Amino acid sequence: GPEAQERTRGKPFLARIGANECIFGPSPKAVEAMAEAGAEIWKYADPEGYDLRHAIAAHHGVTAENVVLGGGIDGLLGNTARMFVEEGIHIVTSDGAYPTFNFHIAGNGGTIHKVRYRDDREDLGALLDKAREVGSRLLYLSNPDNPMGTWWEAGEIAALIADLPEDCLLLLDEAYCEFAPEIAPVPFAIDNPRVL
Repeated sequence: GPEAQERTRGKPFLARIGANECIFGPSPKAVEAMAEAGAEIWKYADPEGYDLRHAIAAHHGVTAENVVLGGGIDGLLGNTARMFVEEGIHIVTSDGAYPTFNFHIAGNGGTIHKVRYRDDREDLGALLDKAREVGSRLLYLSNPDNPMGTWWEAGEIAALIADLPEDCLLLLDEAYCEFAPEIAPVPFAIDNPRVL
């Protein structure tokens, strides 16, 4: 992890953007809210996360049915792999995509097919070609991409979705969408049954 890399380097990173951390820390309002919630933290949480799911949905203008809670991205990707991957299942991703996703795929018996970047960005055409070639069940794409910081416009992602092989789902990772121009996030994908 980043701590081990910092020890090896002998100095901290200026910004640990790969870990989704804000270099400024939480806002004073968040610290205050955490302190207030501390008195109730000993209780089991609502296993459905009802209030949180509805608050997130309201913030993003979607329905609560479109919001899934999990133990961070690793927990969500692990659950996705357990739902869709087993021995003999093929998955397509870029050769620089989030590495933990690959661990989950391999751990569930899937075969990972990596596609190289072209011009320092994910190659949408090559990803589709590989998905067709191997009969992929999932195609994983981060938009914007980490670590490259490149992105595709929503219209280009829409074309990718339209061209997906029949039995293939797009696992669209928009974890960094707040760092991309407004043309990058894909607002219409939320209701598409072929997009996770």
